Amino acid sequence: MSEISSAPRRTPYASLTLAGLASCLLFASLFLSFVFLLPVQIVNGRFGRRAGWASAGVAAAGIVVVQLWGTLSSATTGFWALDLASGALPPVILLAALSLINAPIWGLRTKPYRVIIVSMACALAALPFLLSIERDTSIASYLEGKIGSVLAPFRSTSGEGYEASALAASLDPKELVATSMNTLRDSFAAIILVIIGGSWRLGNRLSGPGSGGRAETCPIEALRLPYPLVWAFLASWSLVLAAVVLRAGEALTAFAWNCAVVSTLLYAAQGWGIVTHLFKSWNMPRSLRLLMGAMAVIAFFTPTAGFVVAATLPLLGVTEIWIPYRKPKGAGA
Repeated sequence: MSEISSAPRRTPYASLTLAGLASCLLFASLFLSFVFLLPVQIVNGRFGRRAGWASAGVAAAGIVVVQLWGTLSSATTGFWALDLASGALPPVILLAALSLINAPIWGLRTKPYRVIIVSMACALAALPFLLSIERDTSIASYLEGKIGSVLAPFRSTSGEGYEASALAASLDPKELVATSMNTLRDSFAAIILVIIGGSWRLGNRLSGPGSGGRAETCPIEALRLPYPLVWAFLASWSLVLAAVVLRAGEALTAFAWNCAVVSTLLYAAQGWGIVTHLFKSWNMPRSLRLLMGAMAVIAFFTPTAGFVVAATLPLLGVTEIWIPYRKPKGAGA
């Protein structure tokens, strides 16, 4: 992204420092850690890439200090290095990935794909690490102990009877770790894409009118994926089918599922853009659009309605190649 001509000549030290500290605090909050890249990208979109890189450096330094302090003050001694690495490395790598996306190294052909390229590179680099963790029984036992200590108060107050036994079974640390690892293995690329790509896009949109970040990202209703991605979508789901039928190994199956979920997520975003465009073309009030969007998010977490939402949005995005949902108005339309 080019530097913003209207930006002040002096480096915005206060803004980039505050944004870096805010990013560190968001990550440390755990509950809002998935948006910790947002303040850094807002600085990048408003003041330029150099300010964004400096803000990312402040955030990375703060996160390392916080993780180091927590590790040294923890009572756990056997896995202190693992605690430090698992707590500090992922956010630092994500900050570096965001900085790479904003770097001036992308050509005209690769620029539309930079978020996908960087996100998938991070996912491929993390895949062997995740598979090794899944096979390491000592790490699984360590995670089970951590989860068991957190859930101990709930299990002790569950009482007796069928409902209590069902609750205890659902809170079994061993089952929770196994389920979480399987889910993470098959969808961690999509999680990385949402964290990096979502923060990049939202941060640019929130960087303010007239900013370079706002100019770089189109509104959601105008979002259109490059045509070649449809072949990646079809190929990824074909690979999933082949992996399931042929009972492929864990690495290939995880690769297939991650590619499929990532491509589906991208076309779901385009599908949401189509829905937003249609709502606006129907002159639907903004408050009603927000309400329907909130209802769609809530419905996503229910079994039946969630499946409908999860299937409809990508289907809209993919079929726009053949069906002009956003056909322009006017002569010749």
